[in-house]
Amino acid sequence: MTCIVKVKSKKQLVDDIKEGKNIIIEDPSIFNPRSFWSNNISEGEKIVVTNHPKRSFFAIITKKNGSVLVK
Repeated sequence: MTCIVKVKSKKQLVDDIKEGKNIIIEDPSIFNPRSFWSNNISEGEKIVVTNHPKRSFFAIITKKNGSVLVK
């Protein structure tokens, strides 16, 4: 499921992650809703995110070699 981040643009998301900022990610699932920090994702986990309600961008946040990355 696509998760939600509260940033204005994909560029801002990329910049915030590069600066080491911890972003809140919300999973709006009706069966298992959760909120978690970007730094707390597991190694190799990939999370698709968008901004809500506009959905003007989509990105994948992942952790590789201990670093959080945005694609």
